[in-house]
Parts: sequence; structure tokens; C-alpha cells
Amino acid sequence: MNISERHITLFCIQHQLDYQQALTHFSGNKSLYFNAVQLFINDLTLYIQQTMASPFIPIDFALVLHTLKSSAATLGFTELVLSAQSLEAKLARSSLAEFSQFHEILLATLSANKELAIMLIPLLEKDLQASNSQKKMPILAVNNEFIMIYDTLMEEVSHYNMNAINTFAQIAKTLNLIAPQHIELLTQSINQLRFQQAENILTEIYPRILDIRK
Repeated sequence: MNISERHITLFCIQHQLDYQQALTHFSGNKSLYFNAVQLFINDLTLYIQQTMASPFIPIDFALVLHTLKSSAATLGFTELVLSAQSLEAKLARSSLAEFSQFHEILLATLSANKELAIMLIPLLEKDLQASNSQKKMPILAVNNEFIMIYDTLMEEVSHYNMNAINTFAQIAKTLNLIAPQHIELLTQSINQLRFQQAENILTEIYPRILDIRK
């Protein structure tokens, strides 16, 4: 276990996050987990906005809690899962007089877990940087193997498959030589799961690859 992994472990113990179990949901892929936590922060921000602007209709909160439980369980936010379950039970039997208090508890829970996820991000990022520095991907020639990986990447981004992050890493260095003007935006698009944009860039690069192979 390296230093960055140790920091994550200590943080997760302190805040009752089940990081190792969460990684199994992503086949041990730390990049996918990192991106999923980033998306979770966006979701929590949206839930907070919806909760603050809510006309106090219970069914709105029921949908938020249902989605929240699933996301929290996948990402290892065990305390949030328990909180969402408890809030669901309270929501089912809350009177209108009690609903204001429920609203305040939900908002506090969402805000606290958003801050927790935000604190987790730099720890995950450091660990990814440490892992990536140990990996030395070869620069592939534009041959049948490269084309096969490129086609796989195209298929993955077209189907919004998060494994595209791993596939892209295998040919990123070669793509940087082929189309340096596109590589920064392409990298951002794939790492931030903007797959439609990534697909457009890959489609634009493809004729250049075919020219090189001639």
C-alpha cells in the first residue's frame, strides 16, 4: 500500500466509507470510481437545489431518496445509505406539521455528504497520479493492433461504456503523435465522461489514421 492509498484508507475509516467494496463495483478501476464520485458531487448539488426549491411535495423527496440510496451504496457511502433509508421511513409517516423538520434533515444530509465527497476527490486524484506514474504505456505503431483498439474505443464511447478510459490509455501516446491538436480535448472528454464529444473527435481523427496506414 503506497502513501496515497494509506491516506484514502484512513479517511474512509474516519468517515465510514467502504472504499474497497465500492471499487469492486467498478472492477477495481480507480479511474472509473474517481469519475463516478465527481458525477455524484454534481448529483448531490442538483438534489440540494431541488430540495431548497421544493414546493414540499413528498413524492419529490421519495424519488431523490430512492436514487440517493442506490448511488451511495455503489460508491461506498454507507452512512448515507442508512440515512436515506431512515429518511424514507420518516417520509412515509410524516404529517404536514413534521414535514418542515424532515426537509431540514434531508438538506443537511445532502450537504454533509457533498462536502465529504469533495474532500475525497483530491485523495483519489493523488492516488491516480501515483498509479499512473508507475505505468509506462508503449507508443503503438499504427498497425492492426492499434486499429483494433481504436475501433473498440469508438464502440465504447458510442455506447457510453466507462471502460473507454482504460482503452484510451492504451493508444493515447500514439494519438498524441497523430493528432496533437485534438489530444487535450479528447482526453478531457473521455476522463469527464463526455462521450458524445469524444466520439465526434475520434471520428474526425479517423481519416488521418487511415492515411498513415496507406
